[in-house]
Amino acid sequence: MSMPALSPPLSQTADPRPLPLSAKLLYGVGEMPITVLMVLSGLFMLFFYNSVMGLPSALVGIGLSSSLVVDALLDPYIGHISDRTRHRFGRRHVFMLPGALVTGPCFFLLFSPPRSLGHAGLFVWLLACSIALRAASAVYRIPYLSLGAELSRDYDDRTKTMAIRTLFGLLGTLGATALSFLLFFSATANGSKPTLLYAGYPRMGLAFGALMTIAGLTGTLGTWGHRTSGGGKDSNGPHFFSGFRIAMQNRAFRSIWFSTTVFFLAVVLNFSMAIHYFTWYAQISRGEVLSLIQSCFYVGAIGGVVLWMALARRTEKRTLYIMAAVASAILLFMATFLIGAGRPFGTGRAWPLIVGHVVGGIFASAVWVVPASMIADVADTDELATGLRREGIYFGIMNFGEKIAAGGALLFAGGLLAVFRKMSHGGSFGTPGNPPAAAHFVGLLYGAVPAMLLLLALAFILPYGLNRRAVHDIQLQLAGRRAARTE
Repeated sequence: MSMPALSPPLSQTADPRPLPLSAKLLYGVGEMPITVLMVLSGLFMLFFYNSVMGLPSALVGIGLSSSLVVDALLDPYIGHISDRTRHRFGRRHVFMLPGALVTGPCFFLLFSPPRSLGHAGLFVWLLACSIALRAASAVYRIPYLSLGAELSRDYDDRTKTMAIRTLFGLLGTLGATALSFLLFFSATANGSKPTLLYAGYPRMGLAFGALMTIAGLTGTLGTWGHRTSGGGKDSNGPHFFSGFRIAMQNRAFRSIWFSTTVFFLAVVLNFSMAIHYFTWYAQISRGEVLSLIQSCFYVGAIGGVVLWMALARRTEKRTLYIMAAVASAILLFMATFLIGAGRPFGTGRAWPLIVGHVVGGIFASAVWVVPASMIADVADTDELATGLRREGIYFGIMNFGEKIAAGGALLFAGGLLAVFRKMSHGGSFGTPGNPPAAAHFVGLLYGAVPAMLLLLALAFILPYGLNRRAVHDIQLQLAGRRAARTE
């Protein structure tokens, strides 16, 4: 566990003026590998391995959740190492570069298993490729997120930086969801469901794997001039477990961590059930219609980011978070109880889903922007207490919670699909093309259950007390310390 000494907070002694727009834009491009991986994995992984490849849903849930557990364990340690690393490439960039290069090829392999594999071989392929993908992504993602928190010191400029990052992530996922259905799962001549055909998945993995690597390299090399390489006197920071404990003792951070962990449990459960919901519950399977529905969510989110940036100038971050979570929960309840057989909007109608996804995107975008900006503020409270800049460990622990939640959601979804299938018709499960369970169970897992989890997440964010005035006072104290050290 012995690591190099923690790099001094060089970025925090720089000119506090807002980060230049060009730097924000180049940094923002680097978000695409993170969001494209998250969305496409959530949309297709469970469906592909269960409904297309025929691997039992319980095994798919075990395989995917296991890789997320490994990822979760790596995240805080990678953040800790990057905090303490001193290298001429920069303590963040030295990790981002290899992570970006490896993530794309791993994504391609995950969606290209040999069709001749049996259940055992397919499970091993899923487990190995998903672990490799998650590890490579973590090596890139945690230092990248930490870099964003240390690029800007201003309370509101931090939100702008995170908002621009979110915009690029949304543009990437908008293109990914639209093009994935249009290019790789378009309507077939014989009328079969295109998402049930194997051929489109390897081509999708190759195209978006290449996008991930290119975008990651752009974010890495485009911010090369803003890297911090260490220097000055060594600062003996805490070792990993001590650093973890100190971070979790931060009250504001605990509030964010518990809330976002539950929030991501809801998000991943919803995303992993999306194609099941569209196919079996709403009974919409045409590729171009699915593409339109998913694209509308991200179009709404792009507009939402602009809205939240404007509101953030006069509204506290916690208030924005609460507004977004409540509205998202209401929409998810509506997806279960207004759509489906015997419901007011029935089945086969795309327009209620289109409208719902536009509105949902507007509110969901606030939750993507605000927590990361909150963590940058938390890093100031940590520096006041410890004298060290440790963005890496905080983002690592945040992602640790997210991955544990995501793994739990996938395991939960896979296990319940197997149970619901047996409850529905008592047949075997894992047969390609057969419904995974009675439609009303799918509707609950997609909408009502995630909605209840979002409401639970609100209970954890209420104690968060860092507002604009509190952060300003903390930064004044930090500025006084830095001035005293230079005298």
